[in-house]
Amino acid sequence: MQNLEGLAQTPSKRNRLVRQIRQRLAEQEPAKALELATGLPRRLESDAEILFLKALALERLGRPALAVAAAEASVRAHEHTDAMFVLVRCHRRQGNTEQALSWCDRLERKLPGDETVAHLRAGTLEEAGRFDEAAAVLEPYVRKHESAGRPIPIGIRIEWSKVLVQQKRYDEAIELIDGTVALPDLLPEVVNQQLHLKAKACDRKGDYAGAWEAAEKANEIGRLEFDPDLYEEQVSALIENWSPERMATYPISACQSEVPVFVAGMPRSGTSLIDQIIDAHPAGAGVGELALIEGFAHELASVYDPDRDPPECFGRFRADHRWTKVAKDYDREIRRQAGPHARRVVNKALGNNKLVGLIARLFPKTRIIHAIRDPRDVAISCFMGGFNNRLHPWTTRVQWAARAWEQSMRMMEHWKRTLDVPILDVHYERLVRDPDTEFPRLIEFLGLPWDDRCREFYKSRRTVRTLSYDQVNRPLYTTSAGRHKNYEAMIAGVEFPPYDPFA
Repeated sequence: MQNLEGLAQTPSKRNRLVRQIRQRLAEQEPAKALELATGLPRRLESDAEILFLKALALERLGRPALAVAAAEASVRAHEHTDAMFVLVRCHRRQGNTEQALSWCDRLERKLPGDETVAHLRAGTLEEAGRFDEAAAVLEPYVRKHESAGRPIPIGIRIEWSKVLVQQKRYDEAIELIDGTVALPDLLPEVVNQQLHLKAKACDRKGDYAGAWEAAEKANEIGRLEFDPDLYEEQVSALIENWSPERMATYPISACQSEVPVFVAGMPRSGTSLIDQIIDAHPAGAGVGELALIEGFAHELASVYDPDRDPPECFGRFRADHRWTKVAKDYDREIRRQAGPHARRVVNKALGNNKLVGLIARLFPKTRIIHAIRDPRDVAISCFMGGFNNRLHPWTTRVQWAARAWEQSMRMMEHWKRTLDVPILDVHYERLVRDPDTEFPRLIEFLGLPWDDRCREFYKSRRTVRTLSYDQVNRPLYTTSAGRHKNYEAMIAGVEFPPYDPFA
């Protein structure tokens, strides 16, 4: 390990440290890069370049709030342009549309006409549902390159294809996407994203065979094998570990806050719609897929000793006060993000269905909303959606998604039988077909008075950072209920669990 005090003495040693951090980032080792950029002498702590590299490492580690703090410090130290790009991307990732656009403005003043700034601005606007504004930013660049007979740069191409889909210019979008995926040396993840976008365009156009073909090609890229039988065994082990008898001996938090609310269930089951309805209430708010509880679950798993009885099996987390601290830290963070008005703050992280037992021990006063949707529609939507194959390998095949749906229901039924916290089933089909009943029912469950603003959830200027971002910015519609009927020929022979939302 280098002598960090010595690094503060000479520029050459400082430059060597910068090169080492950059090397770690180039080798896709952001955690090691962050370690090198942390705990430095005072002189280096305020170095604009090192602060930028620290922000970049944090961004790549999926910690955008901390990345923002480091990038802002870099800009304060030396108007670091690369740090400003980090700030745009991280604010965009967090759904902070106006902050991201503000940093785009600042970059535009430093780099007038820069195309990277243009496509970042357009992407931010498109994800916020401001499609015409995004088009107005991109179109001059598109026309400039077309008029000059030059290929459209990749960043502009990607954002322009999204805008074309949103403007219902499906044939133009598909032509552009086909040209993009044919480019040499394109990163596999970019091809995957473009093919999923083509699937969306074909689906909305009514070309269901084309949509299916594009999604199949996308899901072949980086597909990991998923063993449904092994997954069922893992769920059985979870249920056994979180049996009533064992849970009675687990640590329990003293946090009595009623603010935290969690949505659990399968992705593409209406979780974003539920989040938006609650966020539209003057006393409600959403923090999207905040992963803090998942982070604590990973910490627990890293110290868990199955050979010891609870609570000793949790190692350094065996004491109640450790769980209380985690709960209070989470409560403090969601209040900070939501603002002082929020009496209920909903988190819809994708892994919540596995964590309901842990959530109940952290927040004894919480409420859980179980989002449920037809397994055929869920399977189709996941297959078409472009999820992270490494985290959710079951999304790449419809038959795997059907088995995952079955196990999610099994977990949720276990939680309902064994936990004291209230759990409300919300069926997507009922929610979209009978909002006059289902919307008030949802708000009443949270202990809040009804407010008519919940009906107009789509008018929010809030940016939803999920695959449903362009759906929850529209008025309520019912066409996604029964979506599987368009793909009956493709899913023939797949065995789905029985389902009746109106039973």
